[in-house]
Amino acid sequence: MVAEKIYLLDLGWLGGDLGWFLPGAAGGALTNSNKSPKREWVEIPVTAALVQHKDGYVLFDTGIAPDAMQTHAKGLMDVFPIIKFSEENRIERQLMKVGIKPSDVSFVVISHLHLDHIGQALPFKDAKVPILVQKKELEYALYMLWQGKGGAYDLADLEPLKGANWVPIDDRTFQLLDGVELEFTGGHTPGHQVMHVSTRGGNNYTFTGDYLHIPQEYELEAKGWLLSDADEWHSYIRKLKVRERARKAKIVLSHDPGLWNKFPSAPKGLE
Repeated sequence: MVAEKIYLLDLGWLGGDLGWFLPGAAGGALTNSNKSPKREWVEIPVTAALVQHKDGYVLFDTGIAPDAMQTHAKGLMDVFPIIKFSEENRIERQLMKVGIKPSDVSFVVISHLHLDHIGQALPFKDAKVPILVQKKELEYALYMLWQGKGGAYDLADLEPLKGANWVPIDDRTFQLLDGVELEFTGGHTPGHQVMHVSTRGGNNYTFTGDYLHIPQEYELEAKGWLLSDADEWHSYIRKLKVRERARKAKIVLSHDPGLWNKFPSAPKGLE
């Protein structure tokens, strides 16, 4: 049995320098022939995916904390400020569009632990929902925070989640449910993972988390400043393209600026 339907959740918008996503001259870096490149500011959606399956609901990522501008490191929020966020972008309100509440979710899968993917996980701690994350990601995030080098990890997200029903996985691929597979990619962070979903309608989807932020990374096969391990990243990109071609998979980028022109948001679903 494969997934019945997938809902994309609208969890607000962030802003940031294009150089975080695109490398070199494409990202506005100085070059010998152009020492005054045009810097570009982009706005990107923050999203999650909810898989409806006969064996339960699977939520991929949880977005950013609604009060992050007040509670998170000021330097971090100056780099990636929240541009748009309303009560409608709270995870509870988005789930309500599908007719469920946090305690109805069977599994939460986190692509990685940066602030815009783990920020609204607290309701699932209270409901004791299993939170699946790569073991390497959890260890690395805490290791860096303990050293005061959090980067895009923030204690304001992880401290409240002590005692949550964490499920650290150490698998390159992990079959969560029939038609729902998690796959380690690394690249963006040491423990980054994506999610592949096959639906009853005969479609295949890959949810990239932040392995890919914007479509140009996919086209150029390159990434900007948000690159943790270049070897891991480049080792996976063509594998992803082969998967897309072989399985006719649709690639869903969590932060694609044009996402809402390509796919519907909840309560409409992907089949």
